Amino acid sequence: LVASMAAAAAMEEVRAMWAGLPTNPVRQFQLLYCLYLSVAMLRNMHMHARFYDWFSSSGLTLAKKRGLGAHPSKVYKLVTPPMLTPRQLRVTGASLTACLLLSCTPLAPRVFLFIAFLLYFLYFPQLFAETTLSGHSTILIPSVLFLLSCSPSLDHEVGLWRSASSVWPLQLIRLYIASGYFSSGMCKLLCGIRFRRFWGRGSTLQYYIFEGMWSRPASPLTRRAQHALVASPALATLFACGALVFETGFVLAPFSDSAALVFGLNGLAFHCGILAFQGLDFVSWWMPALFAFIVPINAPWHELLLAGWREETPWFLPAAIYTALQVLAAATLYDLWLDDVLPFSCCPMFMPPRNPFDTLPKWWTMADAPISGRTRDAGAMEPLYWSPASCVFEMPVEEAALLPQKVVWFGSSTGTPAEVTKFIAPACRNKPFMLFANFELSAELKQLLHRVVEEANSGELDFAWDVNKMRQLLALQQECLDAFQSCVSALRAKERANERANAVAERLAASPTKYDTKQQPAIKSKATTSGHSQSKGQNGHSLKRE
Repeated sequence: LVASMAAAAAMEEVRAMWAGLPTNPVRQFQLLYCLYLSVAMLRNMHMHARFYDWFSSSGLTLAKKRGLGAHPSKVYKLVTPPMLTPRQLRVTGASLTACLLLSCTPLAPRVFLFIAFLLYFLYFPQLFAETTLSGHSTILIPSVLFLLSCSPSLDHEVGLWRSASSVWPLQLIRLYIASGYFSSGMCKLLCGIRFRRFWGRGSTLQYYIFEGMWSRPASPLTRRAQHALVASPALATLFACGALVFETGFVLAPFSDSAALVFGLNGLAFHCGILAFQGLDFVSWWMPALFAFIVPINAPWHELLLAGWREETPWFLPAAIYTALQVLAAATLYDLWLDDVLPFSCCPMFMPPRNPFDTLPKWWTMADAPISGRTRDAGAMEPLYWSPASCVFEMPVEEAALLPQKVVWFGSSTGTPAEVTKFIAPACRNKPFMLFANFELSAELKQLLHRVVEEANSGELDFAWDVNKMRQLLALQQECLDAFQSCVSALRAKERANERANAVAERLAASPTKYDTKQQPAIKSKATTSGHSQSKGQNGHSLKRE
């Protein structure tokens, strides 16, 4: 009886809590989204600050730039963000996090959302070279925040606005996100036509996972899963075709709650898989936007948009224009043909259909991460984009010595398509083998790197479907990674030993010796009685002992 009464009381409390939750889908999504981002900021801000402390004072030419994407580019192709000091970055990050949290309270959520939208363009462009923030991983944040700040229903939910509890902002967010996924899939299909090879063949996924295993090594458990997938072309084909269906089919997601739920849940799994198998973090900053497809709207999409136009035109109009600009950039594949206009983008990622044994250029990187511990984790510098072989993402050899990480770039540039030539430095074009590093490599490692590039370039496309050939290539890759780790570990140990020796020498030089404090008065007293004794005091046994 007591247990039954306790259970009934608990159920009543749950019902009361549930009844107190917001019923408007926009508010539900906004709470989920902002709380998720707040947790991500709280988890990563410290490592962002550590990275920026080094980066802002590194002396790299790259460190003088600010913007979005890897180039980096101007915001909306119009504005170059200002350069912040490390202290200003910390204040901006804390302010952004505070605004995200305050937007979840009844205190004017739209005001804090708009301030967070502005603060994004101060904080994240400073960190364009950081491994988890480079590229496109954060570009949805400002757009989602702006569209939410245009939502009168958020004021209505907290009692600041007397109007209908509208839902059209969530529909615009769905359209915005879906356009990016669809255009990303279309880029892959068009590149398949260009190279006369279907992107969905398993060899494409094999190559991109193999590439990520160089620059973003995983834990032993994840590495075993990577090896299993790379050595299973049929399974890789299934996943690659599934990715194409997911991205191109996402265009259907905004028009039905059922389709939205299916694509939203698949999107969560999709990005978790990318993080596990390729080491690219779209989970922390991109993925929470998919909650817009999981929260049900329960109304026809066209009626929602018409209601927004008729009843809340001053807010609907800027939000609709903003969404239309993204849809236009996606439909025309603007940043594929022309230039970045971030945060608007057609998301041209991993477009060329590849094969581990194809004749196209191959460019791989190995690096350690002294700031964060792993190149997959926040606080490390992006290991792949910038190198001495690129004239667009340029990292001169002399500047590579300024990097905190030990890094090796290697590969080949034979078989370069005309569209890619502009990204390769003239001196590095049509090279069967290239090798750059910012530290001395062992003879064993150099030989292994030559072997793996030669193995990949001298094979046949069908080798990707030969399990034994793929396992041999993976074994050779692991030998390279182990040899690199041995080189780096030995060098780091030597550096630590030198640092300790220098520290000891500095302490000895700075501290007074016994001769200075005790012997000198005695010598002076002897010097007053005998010049011979003075000479012995300065050059004799007492000084030798000291």
